[in-house]
Amino acid sequence: MAIFPVLELEDIVQTNDKTRLDGSKLFITPDEAAITLVEIEPEASAGFIPITTNKRLDYQYSTTGTKTVTLRVTTDGSPVTATKEIEVLDAATDNLFSSDAELTSYEPKILSWVRAGRSSFLDVHRAAQQRILKVLDENGFWDKTDNPLTKEDIITIDDFQDWSKFMVLRLIFEGISNAIDDIFHEKAMRYRNLEAEARDRSRLRVDLDNDGDSVNEDLSFRTIELIKE
Repeated sequence: MAIFPVLELEDIVQTNDKTRLDGSKLFITPDEAAITLVEIEPEASAGFIPITTNKRLDYQYSTTGTKTVTLRVTTDGSPVTATKEIEVLDAATDNLFSSDAELTSYEPKILSWVRAGRSSFLDVHRAAQQRILKVLDENGFWDKTDNPLTKEDIITIDDFQDWSKFMVLRLIFEGISNAIDDIFHEKAMRYRNLEAEARDRSRLRVDLDNDGDSVNEDLSFRTIELIKE
């Protein structure tokens, strides 16, 4: 007989941003006694919170750092636990290129599509940032030591704001579209075009030599042939 406490959570989250600590996929073998208690401790020494009914906890962290989340499952014997880590960043360290406020000026009802267990699209803004950095890498935008650029190398976020904003809108509508001719697909295609236009006109001020400024270190997508995603 065995207990399998499966724990799912985001890798990175921002302070004061709702996130879901999910133990709903836990399971036991047929010969195991019935589950009597399921608990989650959102970080070390915080104490366990019972979640037996829904088997998940929606939570937000007020402090930064690497948090150890523990799922504990009890049947008729000693509890079995599983742990995972989640990295909590403040807004400055997260350094995202766009925000939800910029989305609502284009789509006033966009926040109604935030997925369960979250209160914002910061996770999608973070995914967009990672994709942008990947595109820069794939197209040879490296620092002077031939290392891929990181978000810390981006001196002026405004240069990436429109590119990120339209990418986020595209990703959201692609995620909720379920047919090639529905309104969400049409919106996704519209924002894909705006994303490409914003990317191509971007003037990228980055710190190529890691000296803390971007003097004489401008880059432009107009000078290269882009690799498509």
